[in-house]
Amino acid sequence: MPSTSNNHFGIFILALFLLGAILFVVGTLLRRETAPPLALAEAPSPEAELDLELRIDRVERLAIVGQPWCVEELNEIRSDDPDATVREAADAALLVIAARAPLSF
Repeated sequence: MPSTSNNHFGIFILALFLLGAILFVVGTLLRRETAPPLALAEAPSPEAELDLELRIDRVERLAIVGQPWCVEELNEIRSDDPDATVREAADAALLVIAARAPLSF
């Protein structure tokens, strides 16, 4: 015959386990309610990443050519491009072109 103290201890452990499981489920549900939903639009698409690389490549090529028409294009990119990375690349390209320009007296 099992002793009653072992049965009480087993019931206590079972109740503790069930309480922990209930708290885990409730906490998870509350966390999911307060967490912002994940949007698929937040992750950049491969096409968008390729487009960004192509725009930066265009800025680099304009800096290599360095003609006055390139400076005009870079100024347009600097003011109109929606991506800050491309605008910063255009700023850097303009600095490179200005540093290469011969000094006129």
